[in-house]
Amino acid sequence: MLASSMSLPWANKALACIAGSLVMLDTPFSPLRLLKSFQVSVLLAYVALYGLANFWLGHVTKAVREPYLDEVFHIPQAQAYCNGRYDVWDPKLTTPPGLYIFSTLYAKLSTYGKCSPAVLRSFNVFALIMVFSYACDCRALIARTKSRGTPGLRDASIAFRMQSWAYAHQKISPDEIHTALNVALFPLLFFFSGLFYTDVLSTCVVLRVYRLFLERRGAYQNTSEGLVWLYLTGVVALWMRQTNIFWVAVFMGGSEVVRTIDTNQTPNPASEGTPHTWRDIGVFYFKRYTRGQIHDVSLNIAGVHDFILCAISIAVAAMFQPILLLTRLWPYIGLLASFVGFVVWNGGVVLGDKANHVATIHFPQMLYIWPFIAFFSAPLIVPVGITFLKRFLKLLSLPLFPRLVWQYLLVATYSGLALAATLVIIKFNTIIHPFTLADNRHYMFYVFRYTILKHPLVRYILAPVYLICGYLVYLTLCSQSSTSSPTLKYKDHSKDSYDQLRRQGKATTESEGPTTSFVLILLITTALSLVTAPLVEPRYFIIPWVIWQLNVPSLPSQSSPPKPGTGAGPQGMSEKMMAWVKFWGWQGHDYRLWLETAWFLIINAVTGYMFLYRGYEWKQEPGNVQRFMW
Repeated sequence: MLASSMSLPWANKALACIAGSLVMLDTPFSPLRLLKSFQVSVLLAYVALYGLANFWLGHVTKAVREPYLDEVFHIPQAQAYCNGRYDVWDPKLTTPPGLYIFSTLYAKLSTYGKCSPAVLRSFNVFALIMVFSYACDCRALIARTKSRGTPGLRDASIAFRMQSWAYAHQKISPDEIHTALNVALFPLLFFFSGLFYTDVLSTCVVLRVYRLFLERRGAYQNTSEGLVWLYLTGVVALWMRQTNIFWVAVFMGGSEVVRTIDTNQTPNPASEGTPHTWRDIGVFYFKRYTRGQIHDVSLNIAGVHDFILCAISIAVAAMFQPILLLTRLWPYIGLLASFVGFVVWNGGVVLGDKANHVATIHFPQMLYIWPFIAFFSAPLIVPVGITFLKRFLKLLSLPLFPRLVWQYLLVATYSGLALAATLVIIKFNTIIHPFTLADNRHYMFYVFRYTILKHPLVRYILAPVYLICGYLVYLTLCSQSSTSSPTLKYKDHSKDSYDQLRRQGKATTESEGPTTSFVLILLITTALSLVTAPLVEPRYFIIPWVIWQLNVPSLPSQSSPPKPGTGAGPQGMSEKMMAWVKFWGWQGHDYRLWLETAWFLIINAVTGYMFLYRGYEWKQEPGNVQRFMW
């Protein structure tokens, strides 16, 4: 079955060395990291996650001893690499050899080169723990880099936070730890942590690049520090899965454009007057955009026009700062050039089985993703939806006045246009891939069978469902941020501000949630990664969901646990325990995260049970157990 085709032994060996270095430097169990940022709560999360993942792996190994489904291709390829046969390649494999190189390194370090299916599967347990580690760091860094305030003071504040993050002990909040744990427990990631598939490691490396992007201190000190590591790690991500190019080059690159423009904006001239006519207003804002003052507002106050203005302002600002942007974007441009070179050399995006993986424009993918996110993140979304519904009903009870009528008409127009566009997409671009209907082992077979294939009208009836789910996903991003740092009223915005910050050790800006630019970049990247795939595969939605989840603001909470009286005896101890329960339960914690954890555990238990104990046989393959899976 294995054929010698595309493999480059020297390249695979070089990547193995790079992979080993990354693992040694970046593992959460590195002594340097443990000494710098040890927390009991983080350790408990590691132990809980490892226990659950190892429990799942043990049951999978016991019930499914032989390679199953796509493992039939993945495991023999990894075993060939384990035996030093780097010139061997299975022409049926579609993704690069990153998984096999990393797993070979893991097997040689942990089991002295034993590459049985059980050992190779256990590698994904390690990768899942790394997903938690990176997600925890990304969530914490997002909270430290999303700030509003006077540009110079804000950038100095963020630079100080980044320096503290790199060199000082930084406590990670309960919400940040819990969000990362839920990312690792996400049913699709957790399920495939017990099998030898590419998804867990691919997500892990993309999160590693995201962390490098977020913690790059040079971005806030107007230097190119950290860009080389971004490029090298981005190359490693491309060796996991080709579609990672959109996340490590387009998403990170677009975010770098916004960050570079925002941190290099120039102040308004003192002689700038107030515009009065429409022409003057247009010229006024055009000049502001050329100075880097882009229209990037918080989602809490954003309207449809804000997204349009945001895109225009970024385009204008980029045209007036081309040299600066090129010096900051070269890693992402290099990744795109490397990917294009690979496609030209390979004769296509996928490595093997090209006939069944032809790129096709498939816009309904951008409709299917919203029910997917709404289903899995229902504990986060439903409370936001209930709050919105209450406010909407309260608004309907108000007497009509001209401005309210205008708002109703505007909302009706937007909704009508969105519904019309959705119906057109459904009518002319719905694609049912043969693989979807040919394999009843996957849940998508039943989703399609009992929805859009049940009756010709069902696909059109689902149009409002897609829009409602999409809007609820958006509203969840708009929810109020958890904590705000106190604003210090400095009048001096000079270069001494940074030193002033370092002496005081305080933040001078208020934390804010996602902005319009983030949503635009996330939508563009998600669309690019999905609309070229004719096959609807839940695993394609993993990284969009992870990025969305990491950027969802937490509900307001206390920043530190309460300190009850230091009474001795059982009563004092019970008061302390109750205080900690309240803090971790809801006072200092987003209670929705506990609901999401419970929801994920239920889904994992049900899908795990179906996979292990509800197998069946096909008539054409008697004796072979078929199992339900994502």
